[in-house]
Amino acid sequence: MKKVLFLAVVFVFLFQAVAFAETKIGVFSMQAVMVNCDYGKAVAAKLKAQFEPMEKNLEKEAQEIQKLEESLRNQDLALKLDAKQDKQREFRRITRDYQDSVAAYRQKRQVTQQELGQPVIEKIVKVMAEYAKVNKYTVIFELGSSGVSYVAEGIDITDNLVEELNKLKKAGK
Repeated sequence: MKKVLFLAVVFVFLFQAVAFAETKIGVFSMQAVMVNCDYGKAVAAKLKAQFEPMEKNLEKEAQEIQKLEESLRNQDLALKLDAKQDKQREFRRITRDYQDSVAAYRQKRQVTQQELGQPVIEKIVKVMAEYAKVNKYTVIFELGSSGVSYVAEGIDITDNLVEELNKLKKAGK
């Protein structure tokens, strides 16, 4: 009986110690860290170099489709029914091909962005965990996925994480 009573008293004191321990909460924006850190900027530069020619090509195709559509509207009354139907079929085919090209571009860009971004995300998570340990955070939430609707001033650590990641990049890690 004495052991049970002793254990109960010990547990009460342990739980009180935990209850009085300082709770430190932080939040960060993964997207902001990705965009502002040197690793993320390098990924963005690679994506731009790889996909900018495709984007320009798609823009050019869109302009050509727009010109063709205007041409069809202008020639609408002058064309015979057969010629008009042929031009409309050609326009639909070109438009469909363009939409397929846009879909393929978006999918390829998304896959490449995930491939290039995954190592950066892993670095961010590692740096965030180390930062939390060093600065004695109890919990850190990611703003985009946690449903946080209010953040008091001073608990957003996004800029601090960007700073830590840039130090890591400069160190060559």
